[in-house]
Amino acid sequence: MALGEFGGLSSRAEEVEVTAVKCLNVRAPHGSPGNWWEISAALVVKPAAGSIGQMVGRVRVGCLVGFELPALAGGERRLEHFRAEVECVALDAGRADVRFYLPPELVKRYQLHAEPKYWGLELSVGGKPLPALKSAYSANLVAAEQRKNFQTRGAVLAAPNDGVLLPQFLTPFVYEYPRATPSFVRREAK
Repeated sequence: MALGEFGGLSSRAEEVEVTAVKCLNVRAPHGSPGNWWEISAALVVKPAAGSIGQMVGRVRVGCLVGFELPALAGGERRLEHFRAEVECVALDAGRADVRFYLPPELVKRYQLHAEPKYWGLELSVGGKPLPALKSAYSANLVAAEQRKNFQTRGAVLAAPNDGVLLPQFLTPFVYEYPRATPSFVRREAK
C-alpha cells in the first residue's frame, strides 16, 4: 500500500497543522535523576471527508531546535542544534500531541532552562510535505526565507548531534500522557 493511500484516500484533502508549541524542563517519571527538556507540539488533524475511520495516516513530524549558548572563555556565543523526527501510524481527527526530549546530561551541560532561540517543525502526510505555516516556527523566524534558511543550515549543523533529541517513545516518558500520545512507526536497523 502506498503511503498516501493509508485509509483509502489521497492525502491532498487532509490537513495537519501545528497550533501550539511548548518548551519546558520536566522531571522524569519513576525517580529518574535530572531534568529533561521537552518540546511539545499540539497538532490539529482534519482528515479528508469520507476517509476510513476519520484518520490521517503516516504523519511525519520533524523537529529542529537551535539553542544559543554562552560563550566559551574568550569566544563568542554559539548555537547548538538538535533534530529528530517521528512518524505517527495514524492520527484521529482533532488534537494530537507529539513530544521530543533532550536528556538531563545536556540540560545540565548547556544549562537549558528556556525556549531555544530557534525552533521549527516540519510536517508531511503520506510522504508529501505540508506547507510550512508560521505557527510551526519560533516567532523570530518571521519570513518564509528565514524559515527555509533555518531548516537548511540547521540540518547541517544538527548532524553531529543526531540521535540526541529523542522522540517520546525512546525516553522515560514513553508511558506518560497516555490519552494524548499517538502510536509511532518504529524502524529498527536490520
